[in-house]
Amino acid sequence: MQNRVMQKSKILYSIEEILQIGYPIKTNIPEDTRCKYCNKVLKPIGVLNPISKTINVFIENEKCDCKQAIEERNKAKEKLQEELMKQYENFRKEEYNKKIKQYYGTDFITEQFKQKTLENFITNEQNSKTKLAAEKFISDFKNFKNGIIFEGKSGTGKTHISMAICNELLKENIPIIFGTLTELVEKYAKFYNNHTDSELTKLYTKVDLLVIDNLGVEPMNDWLLAKLFTIINERILNELPYIITTNYNMETLKDRLSIANKVCETPNSIISRLSNMCYRIQCK
Repeated sequence: MQNRVMQKSKILYSIEEILQIGYPIKTNIPEDTRCKYCNKVLKPIGVLNPISKTINVFIENEKCDCKQAIEERNKAKEKLQEELMKQYENFRKEEYNKKIKQYYGTDFITEQFKQKTLENFITNEQNSKTKLAAEKFISDFKNFKNGIIFEGKSGTGKTHISMAICNELLKENIPIIFGTLTELVEKYAKFYNNHTDSELTKLYTKVDLLVIDNLGVEPMNDWLLAKLFTIINERILNELPYIITTNYNMETLKDRLSIANKVCETPNSIISRLSNMCYRIQCK
């Protein structure tokens, strides 16, 4: 039964099969070709018209099964797959960049932002590791699945180096969102009435790179803390990189994230995730 079904659905036939079965040929039969590696004769393949039961078209000739020919086809297949993946990745980036513009905006890419580069990041004995960490993050970005925290006092170049990383990645059209926690959550007010705030959360948790600048300066409340936890936790689960800059060490940052006169485990959960899933760079 299975063979009959296969026979009914078959439309490609070798010239030997066509002659053996007796299908009428309504077109010129192409010439045989030969494998460039083993010189095997490769005959044309005919396409059966299922209605008239005639051969009206011949497509490419048979494929040789010698080792060299198979290797060549495999290489061509791999090259095609690479090209398709490249096209898909470019499409994906464009779609995410459209969503960033729609839901978050690109106002953060100011002229001042663009001027923060690795080239004009002034290094010394104290901050040379900061630049090395940034260069490593950029070069290994496609495989980077963790966060990175630049922590240190004001004026140690945390924001500069974060912007410099973004500027390098933007050259490759990498979808990026950059802002303080306040700037990130302020966007929710715009979309809340349209019931699309979930789209914004999805964007924050799925965008290729999210940068939260100066974390810990904002007065916290339950809603803000819950959003921060969701964003960080989802990015960790999705194995997507993020950058956080802060003036505080982890213990002080936990206090800064705590809500005054209220016992809450969320700050502990956030700090635990940041401590265990981030590379921490001390900026001096």
